[in-house]
Amino acid sequence: MGSKFGSAIKCFIRCPACTIRLIRGLGSCDPETLELIKENCPEVEVESLGYYFGLFMGVLFVVLCVMAYLFFYALKAVILYREMLFPP
Repeated sequence: MGSKFGSAIKCFIRCPACTIRLIRGLGSCDPETLELIKENCPEVEVESLGYYFGLFMGVLFVVLCVMAYLFFYALKAVILYREMLFPP
């Protein structure tokens, strides 16, 4: 899975417009898009490209949510600590 996942991400980095066009098609693949993807990314399986890219976007969303949670938790701690040091 790691190599398929990595090759799908590399394909998105090399040709993002082709990948987005393929994902937006939802199964109805344009022959020009398929040729462009096979030309730019010969190692990727076109059928599973959308799945792995969606998996990547889901993992990225969870990571960003965790980072936001930690940031706001740290901000809350700083504000509470500041109020303890300097009461209003």
